[in-house]
Parts: sequence; C-alpha cells; structure tokens
Amino acid sequence: MKIRKHNKFLTLFLVNAALIGGCSDKPKFVATVGDQGVTQQELNAYYELKRIDKDNSELVTKAKKHYLESLAVSQAIESLPEFDTSKLAVELNEIKKDLLLSRYLNQFLETAVTDVEMRNYYAQNSDKYQSKQAKVSHILIRVAQTDDQATRQAKYSKAQEAYSKVITGQAFADVALAMSEDKVSAKNGGQLGWIKEGAVAPTFSDAVFNQLKEQQISQPILTSFGYHIIKLEHTPKTVSQPYEHVKGNIKRTLRKAAKDTELARLKSTVSVTL
Repeated sequence: MKIRKHNKFLTLFLVNAALIGGCSDKPKFVATVGDQGVTQQELNAYYELKRIDKDNSELVTKAKKHYLESLAVSQAIESLPEFDTSKLAVELNEIKKDLLLSRYLNQFLETAVTDVEMRNYYAQNSDKYQSKQAKVSHILIRVAQTDDQATRQAKYSKAQEAYSKVITGQAFADVALAMSEDKVSAKNGGQLGWIKEGAVAPTFSDAVFNQLKEQQISQPILTSFGYHIIKLEHTPKTVSQPYEHVKGNIKRTLRKAAKDTELARLKSTVSVTL
C-alpha cells in the first residue's frame, strides 16, 4: 500500500509547521526532486531547524545538498513495491499531532501568564506560602529498630539521666555536647536552628508547636530516631516566603491551569463522532 501524497505532506510539516496549510499564491520552486517541487521557504525552514548559519554559503550549500538527497532517498523508498507505508503514515501523523500540540502550547503559554496574575495569585493564596517555625535544640539518644527491650530500656534511662541534668541546673549545651548522639548538633550545644511545623516527626512537632513554652525543656520524647530532650529556644512564629522565592512554582501552577483550560477550549471547537 502506498500513501506517497500523504507522506510528502507530513514530511513538509516536520520541516516547518507553517507549510502545512500552504499559501494562496502558487509556490515558486527552487529545486525539484522527482515529481516534488521544493520551495525556498521549505529550505529556509530546514536551515532554521538544523541551526545552519544562512550567511555561511558553504554550510548552506552542504545543507541544501543533504536535504535534497535525503528527500530523493525517501521518494525512492516510497516507490518500492515491497515497502508498506501504511504504518509509517500513522507514525508520521502521530508525530504531526505531537508537534502541533507542543509548538502551539509553547507559543500560547509565552503570554498566557503575566507577572500581574502571578502576584495576584500570591496575594490571594498567601496562606500557602506561610509556615510556623520555631527555634529548637535537642539532645538525642539513638534507638535502633533492631534494639531489644533491654537495650531500649537502657537508652531510655540514659535519656532520663540527660533530662535530669538539664532540669537540675546544668547547661543544656554542655549536656548536649557530652551526651547527645546527634554529633552534628551536639557541637553547637544541641541547636537545630529554625524548624518548620510538620517537617519533623509528629511527636517532636507536637511538643515544639503545641506543648512547650519558650525556654522550656521536654521530657524524653520517642521518635523513629530515638529519645529527644527538646528545648524550645524561641516561641514559634509565622514566616512568609517572599514572592521572589516562590514565583517559579506559581508560574508553573498558573501555566498548567492555563494549558488545561486552553486544551478544553480547543477540544470544544471540533466535534467528535464515534
């Protein structure tokens, strides 16, 4: 089965989407391959696709020769009686649809979302870009999942010992340095800095944001890491992310919404009958 006319049409599309619809004036051919004329517009689209410097005559000549020879080979293959082009036509049509969609949406989305719309979205959804944060320190006595009951009890006792030291007057930073098994924070007196609500284990987060008061120290709290003695260094506060830090995410969100809306609009303009 041969579909030479259809394939030539799709070949031209792949070179430049603008050529699909043709033009009202009779095209002026600058070359002929078999029974197919080649326009300068088609060649220019090929040079652009291949990023050929059109001011470099040597590169242009080579590119033109390669394009015309490739077109000749394609025609020769399509002419072979043993070569079935039916599947090829379907594949080329799929490529055509993908290219149409991709190029149109790229063009559409360039102007679909403005900075004003992004700033309005940021203002109207400010709660999305806020978080409660608290400054905390901790002393950690690690517990592994493989620890048996006796080992776990011994580690709980060690955590209770650390807790007793800090509530009886020893400096939290000194106890952290001496006993905490989180060696990174221990070097800084157990300081973890500012943490976001919900960004740590639920029991840890609940103690920090719902139970402790500023400078208060918790009893040992168990998480998947082990036992923590937590000190709330600073009362939780609400922190807003600056617009400049989140505008990339906002742009992606609005572009996706604009894309979905435009696709729905395009679908509504063409009837489909099954």
